[in-house]
Amino acid sequence: MPLVSLVRCKDYEPQRVYDSVRKAMHLIGGIEKLIRPGDRVLLKINLLSASSPEKAIITHPSLVGAMVRLLREKEAVIWVGDASSTGGMGSDLQRGDAFDVGGIREVVEKEGGEIVNFTHHGYRRLQVPGAKRLTEINLAKPVLEADVVVSLPKLKTHELTFLTGAVKNFFGCVPSADRFKAHRLGKEKEFAEAVVDIYSVCRPRLALMDAVVAMEGEGPSAGDPTNIGVLLASFDCVSLDVVASQLTGFRPEEILTSVDAMERGIGPQELEEVRTVGEELKSLIKRDFKKPVLYRSSAVRSLRRLLTPLGISIFRVFPQISESRCSRCGLCEEKCPVGAIKLNPLPLIDYKECIQCFTCHEFCPEGAIELKRSWIARRLQRR
Repeated sequence: MPLVSLVRCKDYEPQRVYDSVRKAMHLIGGIEKLIRPGDRVLLKINLLSASSPEKAIITHPSLVGAMVRLLREKEAVIWVGDASSTGGMGSDLQRGDAFDVGGIREVVEKEGGEIVNFTHHGYRRLQVPGAKRLTEINLAKPVLEADVVVSLPKLKTHELTFLTGAVKNFFGCVPSADRFKAHRLGKEKEFAEAVVDIYSVCRPRLALMDAVVAMEGEGPSAGDPTNIGVLLASFDCVSLDVVASQLTGFRPEEILTSVDAMERGIGPQELEEVRTVGEELKSLIKRDFKKPVLYRSSAVRSLRRLLTPLGISIFRVFPQISESRCSRCGLCEEKCPVGAIKLNPLPLIDYKECIQCFTCHEFCPEGAIELKRSWIARRLQRR
């Protein structure tokens, strides 16, 4: 029977968070059930953009630091990862490393962990068994190389899945091109199926959710921070999301990522199987939790379905070579994970093969690879 622990944590004071994380792990049976000395453990955080923790967009660094500390006590090798580039994870044209801006790097290195930027480590193309929407994806290499994968999501609303949690967190394990394919599906059910396709190959074995300060309203980046004061933990990501949906006033069957995962036999077979331990769920439910506009309005939802494919195409970002700065060193060709760049003698990008991971942009020593949007997208952004 899947267990989900609920532990109160009123703020992000580091020692308080650490004590709460330890308690949350103890309540579900102890982290030692999962971790052996020397295991390579990947903590997949939510690093949607280069933003301060106070905006409730990213997993709070205090939670990340506490988890690294706890795992280091078990003598594990800790990787903390997500995609952080000028072109990915919601920061398309924003300069600066999101690991630094969000304070993640500082706490991870202090506690003895290692940052693994998916953009730097690259992706591996693989087939998705039993896929409904994405039969083939490019998955971040650290996800495949870790002995244990852990989801460290931020509790937030989402325009398509209504709630983004432990399952949706793995959407960041694929590059922009794969995320664009999923978004172009337009319909909520189809998008949720694409998310579960990705989740199904990531093999997470533990989830710890940051719901101390969550995001309500127009998440996952434009909503409002709201204090819930809770940490959730479970060895099953789907079960954790079921409880998180109830905590925020949704019905579990409204969160289509949970529904689709359960239909595939991933997670609990019935909602009634999920059991909570620790604090009583009823006493923690935030009944005034603001839902996204798309959840509240069927008319807006229909319009969003029609416009999504067009909008995603318009705002797509592509790498472009600046001939005047290029030194023809060949590093972009060497680092491209799918072989979409060839020197001839300047780099030529095959945009049909490009997965928009922006590894070339990250590694170019001359800054000769720029990220460009269409003319109409630039005009709309200015307006």
